[in-house]
Amino acid sequence: MKPFKTDNKKRRIQKKLFVGEFAMLGFEVSCETNINDFERYDVFVDDFIDYIDSLDLCFGGGGLEVFEGFLCAKERYVDVTEEQKAQVIAWLEARAEVKTANASELMDANYF
Repeated sequence: MKPFKTDNKKRRIQKKLFVGEFAMLGFEVSCETNINDFERYDVFVDDFIDYIDSLDLCFGGGGLEVFEGFLCAKERYVDVTEEQKAQVIAWLEARAEVKTANASELMDANYF
């Protein structure tokens, strides 16, 4: 989807469309794992969700051997920071189940 032009929209409309100053930044994450059974997968996902919850982030995604998805802030109109992104990647790389971990640049969560 093409991002909206903001120069022809009033502030109220920009807020409703989550554009301009109201854009919410997040990032995609992808990691290759050596998980091959659902019991280990459940433990990994529970630990991951607990960790990102402590950073006030939320996640949408999943996958067994390739775990991927999108992370954004829980609160409306709040951006994910580069520091939070680095913390998530460091946490993933520290896990024994994860072979490699990658993250995208910060991007608009509503129009990626």
